Amino acid sequence: MRSPPSTPSLAALLVALACALPGCKKDPPSEVTKDTREEGVDVKLGDKALAAAHLTVGKARTVPRRSSVLASGRIDFVPSRVARVGPPIAGRVGTIPVVPGQKVGRGAVLVTLESVEVGRARADFLSARTRLAQAKAEMDRESRLVAGGASSERALLVAQAEHATAQAQLRAAEDRLSTLGLGAGAAGQSVALVAPIAGTVLEITGRVGQPVGPTDTLVVVGETEQVWLQVDVYERDLGKVHLGDEVKVTSIAFPGRTFDGKVDQLGAVLDAERHVLEARIVLPNADFALKPGMTATARILGGTAADGGNGSAVVVPKSAIQSIDGQPFVFVEKDKGKFELRPVERGDDIDDDVEIRRGVADGEPVVVDGAFILKSEALKSQMGAND
Repeated sequence: MRSPPSTPSLAALLVALACALPGCKKDPPSEVTKDTREEGVDVKLGDKALAAAHLTVGKARTVPRRSSVLASGRIDFVPSRVARVGPPIAGRVGTIPVVPGQKVGRGAVLVTLESVEVGRARADFLSARTRLAQAKAEMDRESRLVAGGASSERALLVAQAEHATAQAQLRAAEDRLSTLGLGAGAAGQSVALVAPIAGTVLEITGRVGQPVGPTDTLVVVGETEQVWLQVDVYERDLGKVHLGDEVKVTSIAFPGRTFDGKVDQLGAVLDAERHVLEARIVLPNADFALKPGMTATARILGGTAADGGNGSAVVVPKSAIQSIDGQPFVFVEKDKGKFELRPVERGDDIDDDVEIRRGVADGEPVVVDGAFILKSEALKSQMGAND
């Protein structure tokens, strides 16, 4: 007598029969295949999923390793390309006919200043000019009298001395007006402060009606198509830094952007207390993105293997690196739609790449764009395996 089927077999049979009935639909196979495990393959994508992922695969490559020194500093003007304009005398701001960002030529009026001292300087000039005219007339008169025997040589010498003194006083008054930026024919108590260089109005600190003096800066004019970055290089790194070294500069204001520069000057004296030497880096700034006062970090690049560097390094683009629980990984393509999640040891940043000290060999294909999609699938697969 045949024994009845066991419970598991019966259940399987019922499922098979049910699926054989009309209207029974099977779930379509997933485009992301996780159930079938292949050695060395952590994520498998079907054709549709692979096309939707828009992955980009590149090859790990070997590049010369260059020594590098990190240093931080602050962006500054090139001194010869900036002018801080202020009053030469005490006064009160009359007008400010410019605005920040305005392009101005050399000699353009930036501020007009009302000053009692200006009026006094003009009065001194007019007085000196009158005295000179009187002294000349007296000298000419004495010359005629001496010629006619009606005066002495002594009187003529006194008149000539008075004339020379009056000339000196007039020259001093003219120089005073010139220092104030005024011409001899100007009148009133106002003086115009003009731009000594052509450039852009970068800053205006003065206000109309504000009392000001010779120590005040009212307008800053300059051009920042080129800026300086002043950094401190520690004594231990001095042997790695040379004039003309290439520099990669980054700023928190522009994440992911790198500015190229060169070491233009090294200080002559080491700071004995901090054990640092100041280095100056020149940076082109055609789009005016870098603003004086910004903080920035410089990576000063030294020589390569060919000129005394430290050999070579295997690198991949920074976008290829994924992190899981603090461990860096890359996805290595094993075959079409098949990827291995491989742990790596990360080294130094080299331009836009990352050095891989261990885990990937030169020429291996790695996902350089879209790796986060594979990371998501790998994590979901791992979670499913743990259920």
